[in-house]
Amino acid sequence: MKKKLLIFVMLLTIVGFSKAQLVSDFEVIQMNLMLGGGTDLSSMTVVPNPDPTGINTSNWVVKFVRDKDGVPWGGFWSTLPTPVDVTVNKYVHVKVWKPRISPLHFKLQGGAAGDLETPSMTPQTSIGVWEDIVFDFTSKTGTYPTISFMPDFEDPLTLTNDIVIYFDDIMVNNDPAPNSAAVDVIEDYEIIPLNVMLGDPAVDSSTMTLIPNPDASGINTSNWVVRFLRDKDGVPWGGFWSPTAVDVTTNKYMHVKVWKPRISPIKFKIQGGAAGDLETFSTGSQTSIRAWEDMVFDFTSKTGSYPTISFMPDFEDPLTLTDDIVIYFDDILLNNDPNPIISGIEGVIKADNFTVYPVPFNNFLVVNTSVDLNSIIITSAIGQQVVKMGNLSVGTTTTNTSELATGLYFVTFYPKSGNPYTMKIMKY
Repeated sequence: MKKKLLIFVMLLTIVGFSKAQLVSDFEVIQMNLMLGGGTDLSSMTVVPNPDPTGINTSNWVVKFVRDKDGVPWGGFWSTLPTPVDVTVNKYVHVKVWKPRISPLHFKLQGGAAGDLETPSMTPQTSIGVWEDIVFDFTSKTGTYPTISFMPDFEDPLTLTNDIVIYFDDIMVNNDPAPNSAAVDVIEDYEIIPLNVMLGDPAVDSSTMTLIPNPDASGINTSNWVVRFLRDKDGVPWGGFWSPTAVDVTTNKYMHVKVWKPRISPIKFKIQGGAAGDLETFSTGSQTSIRAWEDMVFDFTSKTGSYPTISFMPDFEDPLTLTDDIVIYFDDILLNNDPNPIISGIEGVIKADNFTVYPVPFNNFLVVNTSVDLNSIIITSAIGQQVVKMGNLSVGTTTTNTSELATGLYFVTFYPKSGNPYTMKIMKY
């Protein structure tokens, strides 16, 4: 089973590291809401599964707040990092949890065989439980770069109150039977477990959800980040712990991007390793508010594997908050570079035998290689090849990128010996 997110390329966004460990970048496919007018306040977030029972016991799902003033086709569309292929696998499956019975639609767009929007093969039968809904694309073939999902396609819409719908595990196979095994997973919405560290649950209502980046600027233009609602009645160590293993044998510095509305200390902890636990403050103090900043934590005194991590982005003791606050964080990454990411167009990405600059780029892109290459290929976010440079020797090459649209791209190096290597870069 192959998940079609190119998560592995996110490893390469920090200056000067080799073989870094990506703990989590919190990225899922971009879900562009299909809304009505100004009164349609529908939203989508990724939240802990509120009902991990039956056919869906996964940790994370999408919460769709369906505004009563929305449109029949309310839902999302997404241009996929890797197009979905219905040449062999003809059936799209989605797990849904709904509070009412209503039609569901799924659409494939942009393929050579033509678009198709279709209702589910069989009607929804249950409310308040997870159900696998199947969509038939046997009439189509080839690859499709864009999908749309409409989990409550009632026309005309008769809602008198907003409702909440959950969905999860969008996948493709060649079996029309509900609950059949996946062949390709388009998206399962799984990120590392974020167990919120709370005080008295009767008063501490701190939460964490995955939301679209509210400030895609500076050093963090990614699509998704974690929103930490920090309750004023919480504890100094409010944050999360996660059973996610990290190895500090070679890579000694943990990086986390944070966006905070106030200046306060930040801590990171690794636990359960043979060399003993370590909870430490960031190497440098936070300097900015309401802007993304890369915070670095030093674990040079430790070695080996650690099965548990904890992150405390607002470690004030005693806690003096008089109102709840919202903190965002993203891109937890372990490397051997003590230097934080610094915003600016003259940034450099270095990885193994390859260097790319400036990042983000605009009218030109410089690539440097210390090994001979068969080619360098630049592809867009939807997998379309936009630049190819062939048969390159050791040295520096500059390519004109002025005609490329603003957005996300991937640079892949194909050495004459060894495996391909991919970097994520942005054009502004």
